[in-house]
Amino acid sequence: MTLDTVIQAIREKGRSEADQLFAEARAERERILSEVRTEGAKALADAEARARAAGDRRRVQDLARGELEARKIVLAAQKEALDEAYRRALERLSSMEENPDFLRTLLKANEAEWRPDGRVYATAKDASLVRSIVGERFAGTIDAAGGIVIETADGTRRNDLRYESILRDVWDDSVKEVAEILWPSTR
Repeated sequence: MTLDTVIQAIREKGRSEADQLFAEARAERERILSEVRTEGAKALADAEARARAAGDRRRVQDLARGELEARKIVLAAQKEALDEAYRRALERLSSMEENPDFLRTLLKANEAEWRPDGRVYATAKDASLVRSIVGERFAGTIDAAGGIVIETADGTRRNDLRYESILRDVWDDSVKEVAEILWPSTR
């Protein structure tokens, strides 16, 4: 064998080993790229799933927030309507003429409070009628829409029977029923 043949054989063996190394490197590169692509696709799918879930949560939260705001607006309007009805009722009570039967009923029902030594107060418009019923037990006038206030002789207890107080008691007892009649719930 000549030197050229030996060199040629070494070159061919080197090329063959280089080609084999390049082939193995390409295969390794493809395997690594395939793994990276798989991991990237998985990461992308996970990110998309998280984004969808976050979007869904956000949508649900926004809907709930919107429903709550709408409910607040409706409740505020309902409260305003009820407040207006209360105000008008009190206005009508204030503008009523003297109501002798109602005042007599109040005084009769609470007679034990003002007899024999209690005091009775009435509005200026009802003063003459109340004075005619209770006589010297009449103690003066009060600023009210109507009705009376009875005070025990020792001044320790006052029975507030003004129209405002009676209306407030009736209102507090029945406002829920009134609201249900006006705005039936969808339960």
